[in-house]
Amino acid sequence: MQAIYSLFPKLFQGESLEMLADRLHETGIGSVDLLIRDGYWVTPPGLRQEAPNYVRYMQQQRIEVPFATTSYMPEMLLNDPGPLEVMADLGIRSFRLGYFQYDASVPLNSQLKDARVQMEKLAELCSKHRVKAIYQVHHGRTHLIQHSMSALSIVHDLPPEHVGIMLDPGNQFHDGRENSGKAVALLGRYLAAIGVKDVAVIQDTSKRHLPNKGWSTVWAPCQEGLINWHEISESLQVSDDPVIVNLQMHVHLPDRRMLLDTLREEWAYVVNVFG
Repeated sequence: MQAIYSLFPKLFQGESLEMLADRLHETGIGSVDLLIRDGYWVTPPGLRQEAPNYVRYMQQQRIEVPFATTSYMPEMLLNDPGPLEVMADLGIRSFRLGYFQYDASVPLNSQLKDARVQMEKLAELCSKHRVKAIYQVHHGRTHLIQHSMSALSIVHDLPPEHVGIMLDPGNQFHDGRENSGKAVALLGRYLAAIGVKDVAVIQDTSKRHLPNKGWSTVWAPCQEGLINWHEISESLQVSDDPVIVNLQMHVHLPDRRMLLDTLREEWAYVVNVFG
């Protein structure tokens, strides 16, 4: 497996581009997502100007931008492929999509079939721009794709050069656990990325009378959480394709110094585990 590391920089929202680069240098992180969202450094309306400025500045600071995190849905890109052109021109060959939403009033299988149709059309469009759309597995009742089997159903038989799946063990833990080795084997060449964030479980004993017995899942640094990242890394070694290892730190710490120290340790831990 060829690991391509990148940080999802959501935790630095509100800081300047210059400060973001300083934070990355300070924590030893040499690659970062092109994050395209309102309220961040690159916004959808300002994409054509802001994205080149972002990538150029990061490259000047010797920080790579190998991956993009977006909220674009297939239908949005089919109506306006401009973002694909921008990413391709910047040398970014893979990007994360937005999420298909689950509607309890519609048969689940119908929703999966519709998502598959959209992904097929998107795969054709991505092939024209030589980019790859990656769909992230996510937890929560509002999300349609929550595990590897449903993820495979929306990309099966499509060209893996242009569509893929991001497994996310931390997200998935909120709804239950999935055997990583089997998930990787099931997805095969469609496994394009790993979302890396960890969890811990805590119990509020005052709520033991509730159906969940007071237990809840909280975010934790990868070096402290429950997920066996060594096992996941080992399962990925069979892959001959590049895999985006996308660190998505979700731990919120009130002290900035503590957050940066934790992020530095987490990044080093992840790079060591995935080699």
